[in-house]
Amino acid sequence: MSGGEFLMWLHLCAMAAYVGAQFAVIYMLIPAAETAPNEAARRASLIAGFKFYNPFTIGVLGIIVISGAMRLTDLKASMKFDYFARIGSALELKLLLAFLLIFIQTYITFGLAFRIGRQEEVAAHGDGDAFTVEQLNSMLRRIRAMAWFTIVLAAAVIWVSLTMVARAVDEPATASRISARAISGRASRVLVHRVASEMWAARVMT
Repeated sequence: MSGGEFLMWLHLCAMAAYVGAQFAVIYMLIPAAETAPNEAARRASLIAGFKFYNPFTIGVLGIIVISGAMRLTDLKASMKFDYFARIGSALELKLLLAFLLIFIQTYITFGLAFRIGRQEEVAAHGDGDAFTVEQLNSMLRRIRAMAWFTIVLAAAVIWVSLTMVARAVDEPATASRISARAISGRASRVLVHRVASEMWAARVMT
């Protein structure tokens, strides 16, 4: 396996792991916490789940960004001067969506999920009050909604990436067909000119 293929598979596996983590929060962590026998057990279950979710999602997003940037550098080197003309617009859209995805995930991780466990620690040390049930439920609803939003953004990023790949693959083939047609057209004109010249020479001799 070449370095480019390894980066591609690493990029795809990291994206799959990220999307899987979002579905796990929506369909596994939050519903499982709701089955706890009491409020203390529910909060402990949520905190334990988010202790894994928070660093995991940030970590795989970092892998996605780094591997994607390295693969993009290789692509730029292979395309040379045609790089921006062929995939520039799609790349701008992808970077915009990726920035929005990272921004939303940062909000989920540090603005919501991390605060749940942090506030429980503050309350345990007597330095403040824990979140009320209403506050916690509101934060969980926002986490669920934002997780769905990141899934949609990830799907959009994948779609734009496929568009970029299609342009990178199809346009060289199109250019080759155009070049072949041009060469064929020139050859036809040369042949017609040669036949006409021979006919004119025959008529002169006659």
